[in-house]
Amino acid sequence: MVEVTLRTVHGRLLLRPGRSLNDLIMGVVGRAQRLYGIHIHGLVVLSNHLHALLSPRSPQQLAAFMNYLASNVAREAGKLHDWREKFWARRYRSIIVSHEEEAQVGRLAYLLGNGIKEGLVARPQDWPGIHCAQALLDGTTLDGTWYERTAEYRARRRGLELPHDELTQRETVVFTQLPCWAELDSTSYR
Repeated sequence: MVEVTLRTVHGRLLLRPGRSLNDLIMGVVGRAQRLYGIHIHGLVVLSNHLHALLSPRSPQQLAAFMNYLASNVAREAGKLHDWREKFWARRYRSIIVSHEEEAQVGRLAYLLGNGIKEGLVARPQDWPGIHCAQALLDGTTLDGTWYERTAEYRARRRGLELPHDELTQRETVVFTQLPCWAELDSTSYR
């Protein structure tokens, strides 16, 4: 398991919560998860950075997943905010989390505390942006919209304008239990 952090350039608030951006980011994360088969244990997107707890099968899988996620989030958020400059401060930072229960639970607690420790919200579920807390509490998934930019580009080059519903697809993010608690039934885990 690894904890991944990705920060915007100069701490700019390019990820500030909003219905459109939340939907697009969740679409990107869901599509990346589906394409690369990575296990996501937790995710929070604050205004200038994101944290994720992931279990990749290999460093190559993590790199491919994060490359896809970072480039597409930058593209979608940049388009939404009319931001054409560098988006991320640097490559993602990943920290290996040991197999010990205390370490894994501690990293999840840290992730869940984002928004609270800064005094932005009283509970994680109150964060208006993307936060895994509610999904982890009730066992639901998060979903968003993937926008087919390549299809849109190709159609535009042919002089066509495709309907919006032909360019979008719903994607779902599924959260997996922490490895140290994998044997727990879902009710006990929640």
